[in-house]
Amino acid sequence: MSAVPGFEEQSFSHGEFSFRIFRKGTGPGVILLHELPGLTSETVEFADFIAANGFHVVMPLLFGSPLQPLNRGFLKSPLLCIRHEFNCFANGKSSPITAALRGLCRNVHADCGGKGVGAIGMCFTGGFVLTMMLEPALLAPVAAQPSLPFFDKCGLDVEPDTLNAVAELPYEVTLLGLRFKHDRFCPEPRMDRLRQTFSGATTSGAPRFELVEIPGAGHSTLTFEYEAALSQGIDTRRRVLDHLQRQLL
Repeated sequence: MSAVPGFEEQSFSHGEFSFRIFRKGTGPGVILLHELPGLTSETVEFADFIAANGFHVVMPLLFGSPLQPLNRGFLKSPLLCIRHEFNCFANGKSSPITAALRGLCRNVHADCGGKGVGAIGMCFTGGFVLTMMLEPALLAPVAAQPSLPFFDKCGLDVEPDTLNAVAELPYEVTLLGLRFKHDRFCPEPRMDRLRQTFSGATTSGAPRFELVEIPGAGHSTLTFEYEAALSQGIDTRRRVLDHLQRQLL
């Protein structure tokens, strides 16, 4: 029986990493990476939205327990127990677990078929998609309020050489970014660096980087403060869905 009702539970292994995954829906694959404090009911609600709109969503459990209470999630998060899978403070260094997540992209694409897959990182995992973009199957990356590394406003949790290689990819990929305008955990200079790195347009004329910025000082654009974004007239989930549909369908 699955720990997340309505989702099929499986195990996934790649190299030294093994974790549980929860999947649902039909259509092109979309990897949804949960944020701090873990795989919450709000994340599952967002996954249900993706699955209900023509995609097969896959949620890897990266830390914590499925549907655990928020206070327990923060207490057991990598903020207080930093594991080698995650680089919380190192600027210009990818978290090792991104290698396994690239493998998951390949696996899901092989299962689901289609043009490719999408990947949505949020907060703690927001920058993971930058390294994951090395995987050719990933055609619809989303970096929602990337918060790593802490303490460096311009920093990104990816090696400069890797970031440059991703920026020069020959295939048609647009990176979608989301943040609240006054989010101190995802500072403006970080998104400015992504805009500069992914400048210009694809051969089809689409921008290499598209930013959705919501007025206010919230943080979780797609989950905990989704309603706050709606109150500002911006449906962040719909914007992500539009991105997935343009890139994958």
